[in-house]
Amino acid sequence: MTYRSLKLTALAALAAALLAIAPPARAAAPSATTYYEAAIAAMQRLPEPPAAIFTTQFHSNALAYYLTTTKGGYTILEVQWGGNVAALGNERYRTWMRARSDRTLNVDAKGKHYYSTSPVYVPTWPGAYDFLRYGWGGKGSPNKAVHPTVTPPPGLKTIAVVSAISPGAYHIEDRGAALCPDGSAGHALHLTALYDPTVHTLSRVVIDAKTMRICSLRFNIRESMVAVSLGGYVQMNFGEVGDYWMVRTSKIEIAIHALGIQVKHGSATIAYSAMTFPPSIPRSLVTPPSPSPSPTASPTASPRASP
Repeated sequence: MTYRSLKLTALAALAAALLAIAPPARAAAPSATTYYEAAIAAMQRLPEPPAAIFTTQFHSNALAYYLTTTKGGYTILEVQWGGNVAALGNERYRTWMRARSDRTLNVDAKGKHYYSTSPVYVPTWPGAYDFLRYGWGGKGSPNKAVHPTVTPPPGLKTIAVVSAISPGAYHIEDRGAALCPDGSAGHALHLTALYDPTVHTLSRVVIDAKTMRICSLRFNIRESMVAVSLGGYVQMNFGEVGDYWMVRTSKIEIAIHALGIQVKHGSATIAYSAMTFPPSIPRSLVTPPSPSPSPTASPTASPRASP
């Protein structure tokens, strides 16, 4: 064997040895869209409690909550801001939730009963989705949110908070490591609507790195007319309660701008606590009682025939 062939053989052997000890190629990290799709799939697989009993507490700053009753006996949650309405501060209700029908009974500190179909009182993933898509009123109700009464034009009276979660509706960017509300490791994604941003309002999600569940999501509230605009966001924070993944708190931030200058700001938090999960709640408990019938005149008694 010649010197040249020996050299080539040695070089080939060295190359083979280096390849044998080289670390395997690292798999490509999943794209932000793939990560988001996996999180949505994980949320859709979550079990939903058939019923729950908990405390719903509102703490507001310049956002005044009040409940109005419809003809059918259900109440609609409204938020009024500005004018002569003072912020209510703390409002607390004991809530009975029948999840499958999106119906709740809310009893205030004075024992007054409010029957509602608002997803605000349904702190589950389906309830959060309904809030994103249909607003405060929920399915089958007019989308009612904020009624600013501090000099905006009439066109800004009602803000419809609606949204969709389709991955194809957003440009999704990876924002790296983040913390979930409970302090566990998470991963943040930033979303920008590809079309119709008034409908596709999701802007940020944080995904639990261990379970792939969404532990925090944020969607925008925005409306504008001429020189006045109203904008803000709703952020929902999830956590584990017993066997279920529930909304623990929601935060709302809203501001009015006139000619680019902020003229009003309000915020609120909604907290859900002391949760228990009975196997069922009777439908009658979360259904408003039928109104009492109007009194009618008793029929005239027929005279008795003489024997």
